[in-house]
Amino acid sequence: MIIIFIVQEGVTTVDTKYTAPFHDIGPLAAIPESGTYKDLAKWTGIALESPPCQDFGFNNPRFPIYITSYNVTAQRKAWDVYSSAIKGAENPYYNSIFMFENYASAGVRFRDNDASAYGFRDATTLAAPLIIYNSTGKAEDEAVKKLGTQLRDIILEGTGSQDLHTYVNYAYGNEGPEAWYGHESWRQKKLKALKKKYDPKGKFSFYAPIA
Repeated sequence: MIIIFIVQEGVTTVDTKYTAPFHDIGPLAAIPESGTYKDLAKWTGIALESPPCQDFGFNNPRFPIYITSYNVTAQRKAWDVYSSAIKGAENPYYNSIFMFENYASAGVRFRDNDASAYGFRDATTLAAPLIIYNSTGKAEDEAVKKLGTQLRDIILEGTGSQDLHTYVNYAYGNEGPEAWYGHESWRQKKLKALKKKYDPKGKFSFYAPIA
C-alpha cells in the first residue's frame, strides 16, 4: 500500500496542480483535511496517541539517507528487495514502511552550505526504510540490520556518491558523526567547539554524539 501526504501551508484546500496527478491515478481513497501545523502529527500518524508512538514491544529501526534527487532505477531495485523481504501476512516485518519525505527547503538552501556548521543544505529528499518487528533475539536483530543497510546502500549507490548523508533523528546509530553532521573536517571541528561550549558536561551526548 502506498500512502501519500500532500500538505500546503496557508490554504484550506491544496492546489489541484499538486493533487490532480495523483487523483488521475485513481487512488483507493482520498481524505482531505484542513487545520493548522498542530494537526500534522495526527494527520501523518505520529501523534502521541498514534500506534508508532505507543509501546507495543516492537523495535522500529530506521536507515535514513538524504538524497538530492530521485533515482528511479535505484528506487525500483530497493523496492524489489524491500517488498520481497516484508510481503505476507505471516511475515514478522509486514508492518514495515519505506518513507520518502520532501519538505519545502528553499529557506535552508538560501544560505551557502558553508555558511554555518549545519550540513546537507542541498538535500531535498529523505529516504528512510523503517523495519518494524518484534525481536526474537540477536540473530533477528542482525538480519534486520542487514536488510535496512542493504536498502540504504542501494539508494546511496544511486546517488553516485560514496558519502552517506543521514538524518540524525532517524539514524540507526552506526553511521558516525560525518554521516550525521557533515563530512568536512572544518564542519566537524566547528560543531565540536560549539558542543564543548554549550554542553561542557555532555548532557546531550547520549545519542549520536559529535564528540
